[in-house]
Amino acid sequence: MEVCSAIRKGFIACHHAMWKKLPEWPKTLTGLPSTSGTTASVVFIRGNRMYVAHVGDSAVVLGVQDDPSDPFIRSVEVTQDHKPELPRERERIEGLGGSVIKKAGVNRVVWKRPRLSHNGPVRRSTVIDQIPFLAVARALGDLWSYDFYSGEFVVSPEPDTSVVTLDPRKHRYIILGSDGLWNMVPPQEAISMCQNNDEAMRSVEEDSPSAMCELLPALERRDGLSGSSSLYHRDLSDLLTLCPNGGAELPSQSSPAGRTPGSKRTIDGSPSDQAGNKARCRTADRLPLVQHNTEKKQKESSNVSPILQQHNKTTVCVC
Repeated sequence: MEVCSAIRKGFIACHHAMWKKLPEWPKTLTGLPSTSGTTASVVFIRGNRMYVAHVGDSAVVLGVQDDPSDPFIRSVEVTQDHKPELPRERERIEGLGGSVIKKAGVNRVVWKRPRLSHNGPVRRSTVIDQIPFLAVARALGDLWSYDFYSGEFVVSPEPDTSVVTLDPRKHRYIILGSDGLWNMVPPQEAISMCQNNDEAMRSVEEDSPSAMCELLPALERRDGLSGSSSLYHRDLSDLLTLCPNGGAELPSQSSPAGRTPGSKRTIDGSPSDQAGNKARCRTADRLPLVQHNTEKKQKESSNVSPILQQHNKTTVCVC
């Protein structure tokens, strides 16, 4: 589809733009070009469809309420992590001359790095060290993985894409998160946290509508929103539901992927420390937030706004 094709081109264009900036990036402690990259998951809403794209282990999860009379909301993983041990990823990596090595129980894409004592241009006679390095098979900005013989990046910047239709009868939450979230919080637990937050906020609003307005300054300071030029709210009127497009069926129950504990990148083979960040959820059915600098209006997408006007109880969390 045209939209999915455009998204793929956008990911690749971003990757090449990062490549052009590589000389300006800080070098590693050993003086080599930067080895920093990033995973990514994105969602676009256009008309009545949601387009999903991702690289690496940044994932998108839906909260699905199968029966309106049953309060249980189950988690459904829309994306599949790009792990090096997946058959299609391993085949692609090895087809480009790369390799995958397991270190400390984690499969990693190998960095073919010239020995640190080497000086001058890299030749066929140059000694190359095989460093088990990255625990994902696709990402943006992992420029060290460029293979000069194939002219391709072993760690691919090309995303997987999918299309999800909006259906107001079943689905309640969309969560976009990196492994910093998913390595610590299982998808079902994340969905339950959103649901619990929803119910708690609804209870507060029903008991005392003015209480929310009184709490806003403290909430803004807590969430880093103080001074925001436009804290925005719209009164919406329905549920936002998401279901897969093209006849594909959602799993009947949550099937959490086997996410491997441990970091993505290593220099000496030891996993780097994982730092957890609090996921912040914004619900569309909260009372209007106080606006700062009200003369500045928030720019809205003409495509997204009419869709969102029809929905009231959707929570989107980006972590």
